[in-house]
Order: sequence, then C-alpha cells, then structure tokens
Amino acid sequence: MTVAVLSTPEDVKELVGILGILRDLGIPAFGLKIRDNWDGKSGQGLVSRIARASHVLVLSSARGASKPWFLFACGYCLGKSVRLALYRLEPAWDPPSYLARVPVIDNDAELGDYYHIEHGEWVLQEERQLARSRLLEIGISFHADSLAHCVSDGDLKAVELFLKAGFHANSRNKHGVPLLCLAARGKHKAVAELLLEFGADIDLQGEDRGYSALMDAVLAGVPELVNLFLDRGANPDLQSKDGQTALVVAVGRNDVEVSRRLVEGGANPDIADKLGFSARKYVALFRKPDLVALFEGLPEGGLGRAART
Repeated sequence: MTVAVLSTPEDVKELVGILGILRDLGIPAFGLKIRDNWDGKSGQGLVSRIARASHVLVLSSARGASKPWFLFACGYCLGKSVRLALYRLEPAWDPPSYLARVPVIDNDAELGDYYHIEHGEWVLQEERQLARSRLLEIGISFHADSLAHCVSDGDLKAVELFLKAGFHANSRNKHGVPLLCLAARGKHKAVAELLLEFGADIDLQGEDRGYSALMDAVLAGVPELVNLFLDRGANPDLQSKDGQTALVVAVGRNDVEVSRRLVEGGANPDIADKLGFSARKYVALFRKPDLVALFEGLPEGGLGRAART
C-alpha cells in the first residue's frame, strides 16, 4: 500500500504534516506539490506518478477544487478505481456532486483512523491474493470442493491457504457437511484446531445425517478430538436427524472411554432418540459391564452443564 498526497504549493505545510502522520502509521507515502502552470500536456507525468500509488489523498478546498489538475487527478482515480479520498482544508467546502461517494476527511484524527483501517484491509487483500497464488502453484484449484477434499485428506497447509484466501471456516461440502465435521470424520485433529482458530462454529451440524463435529468424532472413535471439542465448549446434547446424541453414539460403539468423557462433560443420558431409547436405556439393553458400571448412580439428566466448566 502506498499513498500519494496531492496539494497546491500553498498547502505544502499541511502536506508535510499528513506525510508525517502516514509515516508514523507505517504506511509508505509521497507528496506531489502541483503548481498552477500544470496543463493537459503534463497529464502523463502526473499519471505516471499517481500510478505508483494504491491510494490517493487530495488536499481539497474551494480554491484548489477549481484547478485543472484537481479535476484530472480525481477523474483519473475514479476511472481507474484507485482508492481516492479528500482531506478537507476548509470546513465550509463541500465536494462537487461527482465526488459525492468519495470519503472526506476533516482532521488528523480522522486521517489516522481512515488509513489505519485501509491499511488493515489492504494487508488482508494482499494475504488473500498470495494464498490463492500459492494454491495454484501447488496445483490445487481454488473452489469449495477442493477445500473440502483437502480437509478430508488432512492437508493442513492447503486448508490454511484456503482460509487465508478468504474461504469461511463454516463452509460445507456439496453434501452440506461442515468442514469441521469432515475433519472429525477424517480424524484430523490439527485441521480441526485450525478451523476452530479461524472461527468455525463448533456446533454446526451436517445436512446429511445431522451430526455435529463432536458426534462425528465420537463415531470415528477419536478421544483426542472428543476432548478437543468438549474443551472448546461443544454441546454434547445435540441430536442428529434420527435423534441420537453423542452419548448414544458412544454407547452404541461400546466406547467406554469416550462415554465417560461425555458424561464428565455434562452429557444428558436420558435424551431419547426417535426409537424412544436414551443412552441409559441402551446401556440397560446391551448390559455391557463397563458401561453399566459407568451409568450406575448417574442422576437423571446427568451431571449437567456445570460439569463442563
């Protein structure tokens, strides 16, 4: 990001001050003092200088707005989609109608705020473009299906590039399965941690069978993922399309370790599925000794949410 600051010779003091503010913000900038003898023939010279900048700030007043260079510079920026802003030197001056949508800055505090935000957005945009280029360099197409495949394959570096390129961590594959669920199904803890770092909704459920990432981790039999999701606040009482909870799934797999962790995490053993069976009832039906021992003395409704904290 580079800012070109344009002014008349009369406003050079303000020009120098603005360059100092931008320098303090760590934003590269240069000033252009444009004299009255500017004419159309020097337009290419002005264009070549403006072209070095991603942003242009014009010091504006009633006096300066009538100058040919002002009209030329503003028109050029609007036509080329250069980020144009006006620094108003006279409080009573209003921009002409063709500049109605251009940001107007009235003081140094506003200047700092504006370019601080612009700089952040510019850095993010550059990061996204770089990530996209790197994906193409390693032969990965830039679309949602490719991202889903990379998550399922556990390709941590590629997934990180997709997220940095602008894809949301709550994206789904073509079957409506969230990325976090795909990571759980593939047993990829590092990918799951990365998705959570980028803001994935831990309780988002798939459109195929209604499983959350926690439920998929339970079905996959990965205690490390179960612990990760519970520690990050996953709700253990969500129900799938057939009404099963994560605890019902764990009991169905006769997974004592994961069942114990879910119980300790506050899972309710008495939520019935669409067959009318709860985890407690399945334990009574299957009569697996270790599970029976785990559920003995467990109060109705389980240990409750307080157990998760």
